Amino acid sequence: MCILLLTTAHPDYPLIVLNNRDEFLHRPTQPATFWEPPYSHIFSGRDLARPERGTWLGITRSGRLAVLTNFSEDSSAAAISQKSRGLMVTLFLTSHDDFNGSTEAWLHRLLADGKMKGVGGFSLLCGTLRPSSSTSGPKANLEKLAVISNRTAAGDEGVESGAHWVAGTKGETHGLSNSLFDDPWPKVVIGRNLLTETIEKSVGKPEDELLEDLFAILSHDTMPITRGKPSEAQLEALRHSIFIPAFETSPETPETNGHVESVAEEVASRRPAYLKANGASPAESNGVKSELDNVGKVEHYCATPDEEEHRWSHPERLYGTHKQTVILLNKSGKIKYVERTLYDNDAQPVDKKDRDIVCELDIEGWNDVPTTTA
Repeated sequence: MCILLLTTAHPDYPLIVLNNRDEFLHRPTQPATFWEPPYSHIFSGRDLARPERGTWLGITRSGRLAVLTNFSEDSSAAAISQKSRGLMVTLFLTSHDDFNGSTEAWLHRLLADGKMKGVGGFSLLCGTLRPSSSTSGPKANLEKLAVISNRTAAGDEGVESGAHWVAGTKGETHGLSNSLFDDPWPKVVIGRNLLTETIEKSVGKPEDELLEDLFAILSHDTMPITRGKPSEAQLEALRHSIFIPAFETSPETPETNGHVESVAEEVASRRPAYLKANGASPAESNGVKSELDNVGKVEHYCATPDEEEHRWSHPERLYGTHKQTVILLNKSGKIKYVERTLYDNDAQPVDKKDRDIVCELDIEGWNDVPTTTA
């Protein structure tokens, strides 16, 4: 039930990207960091639950950006599939020296190589952050980013024909969740409106205040009470709230590609623990551990899709918004990437002082003069 929001409407930031990762809180995850060689140019978090060790969001020093959301499937088996969807992000980020930076050429190769076969439903935003070759100067537009999905009417073959090209002009605001780009869920509509309003009010604000305003959008919680209601009503509720407060899912009704059907514990019952850890002083937070303490302690296990599905079907299946990320790109090609972790790998709320990882980098080649032909 993740959400992606982006805008080119801020006068001081050519691009702003917001993302919530909604996931089972016990799912082992590595915090955002630079990868080990030979991919030390990539910065992202990583999923440790599947052998591909893929990711949902990442960026490279050369400005290649990719963000993935799951597509709602009809069964858990279809959602898990043979290969991790996070592999799609990895494939794009590791191809930084290929195709002369062309996203369109990468899409051609992706289809030709058949690497999308056996991958569960997904949508992917991808592209290289660069001033457009058709404009110049401090007010230059960006090169367009692609939004693709392997769940178009034409299946994988619709990836190119169904691609949407976004963020190439000033004033754009878009969103994506677990449906197709042109069929947004209510939470996406809410998010786009909130982002538009926030940008209009943010001009002249210091960057730290802007960041907190953007995180406030990602924390917009309109999750209604669904205890005792049919699973269809519970699922519909998840489509409306940008932020998903942690709740326990039913062991009898496994996750269906982010379709999490809640029972047993009321959504509101875990809000106090989250608020305590993120609003109280360190002395009051009862020593909540940072997720960083758990990195490197995860047993890696290569499972078949059926085994993977069974592995996560345990009695206590806490689900909710696990990580929040804001990316700011300024006019000089500097990236500020802030990943906020709300729960550690033991599903315990992370103390406010420990939850943010901040990375700043200058995009390599940002000031290179585009070559043009007469």
